[in-house]
Amino acid sequence: MTPGELDRYAAAVIDTCLHIKKGDTVAIHGEPGSRPYMHALVEAAYASGARFVDVLYVDPVIRRARITGAKDVTTLKWSPRWHLTRMKDLVAADASIISIAGEENPGLMKGIDPKQAMLEMTARMPGREAYLKAVAAGTARFCVVAYPAPGWAKQVYPKLSVERAQRALAKDLLSFCRIGADDAPGAWGKHVETLVKRSALVNKRNFVSIEFKAPGTDLKVGLAPKTRFCAAEMKTPNGRRWCANLPTEEVFASPDYRYAEGHFACTRPLSLDGQMFDGIKAEFAGGQLQRIQAKTAKQREYLAAYFARDKGAGRLGEVALVDRASRIGQSNRVYHTTLLDENAVAHVAFGSAYSSTRFPDAKITGDRGLNVSKIHVDVMIGSDDLDVTGVTSKGERVQVISDGGWVLK
Repeated sequence: MTPGELDRYAAAVIDTCLHIKKGDTVAIHGEPGSRPYMHALVEAAYASGARFVDVLYVDPVIRRARITGAKDVTTLKWSPRWHLTRMKDLVAADASIISIAGEENPGLMKGIDPKQAMLEMTARMPGREAYLKAVAAGTARFCVVAYPAPGWAKQVYPKLSVERAQRALAKDLLSFCRIGADDAPGAWGKHVETLVKRSALVNKRNFVSIEFKAPGTDLKVGLAPKTRFCAAEMKTPNGRRWCANLPTEEVFASPDYRYAEGHFACTRPLSLDGQMFDGIKAEFAGGQLQRIQAKTAKQREYLAAYFARDKGAGRLGEVALVDRASRIGQSNRVYHTTLLDENAVAHVAFGSAYSSTRFPDAKITGDRGLNVSKIHVDVMIGSDDLDVTGVTSKGERVQVISDGGWVLK
């Protein structure tokens, strides 16, 4: 990215997504390959009045060395208390937490024993357990964004030189965020308005379940009473506005984890723990994952173990509606990172749910159908053949998405 583009891209996160103001604390996490963007984010944060910006570089080469070099694999389960303490302190301070996607070396974890890799949990976000708990509770302001690191750019544009691949990917990212060369001033704001209006349309119907149907997919998920579909801009309990993803194309909610029946076939590969998983298919009954398939037996084994690591890992924590108007989807390109691929098509997520997807109601007690897990993994099931239908308490069936396009009015 040019210096001007870096500044604009950083401002989009600091000013438009996180609304940084005087006295705020900001935490930034990313790989060394994202260094130019991290610098731009730091400068933008301080220019907006931040009190302190904490930058943490997480190098996957170091993580790989730990996984492959551990003489006693049980040590991989251990992580220092200061990781959790740092994250808890950030949440308590109402800090803005930024995570930058875009791997320098996408194939780094290939060939590693999946059982060993499963045990090592630091990844890009040390203190991830505390982070996910705060995200699920709606007490964390965070934003996930991407930077065109060389290795990732080459993965997306394999026929181009590294420099040209980075440039092509940079243009994509700026366009997806509505701050590209062809975007009019205020384009991002108008896009957010469209998504917020869509979420209001869904909420007005008070659906009790949502059905996803497409070739290879026939999945019905239940929605708890007072379920709220959210989009783009949200608020913390203290009233601070924020946007979780840049870019974003989704209208999402957390289903009732006790009610998921049927099966789905993924339409895009999944990037997880530095590996790519293709041909994912899953079957649910009684809200619980029953079977999972992948392109190879080794991939299937890894995913089966991953989605069994705790009681809620094999249940659904999110359903997200994305239609074919998505700029990311219109590119007809796989980006090999969840941030972009999940915003290309409709998706569901295994693992932790979001409490912000429930309207407050003192009459409703208990867990309100919100799943609890130490993971949150999005898998993409949407396509131009996807139909999404909402079902009301009276049994009325209302089309939300038809042949991949939004139709709910």
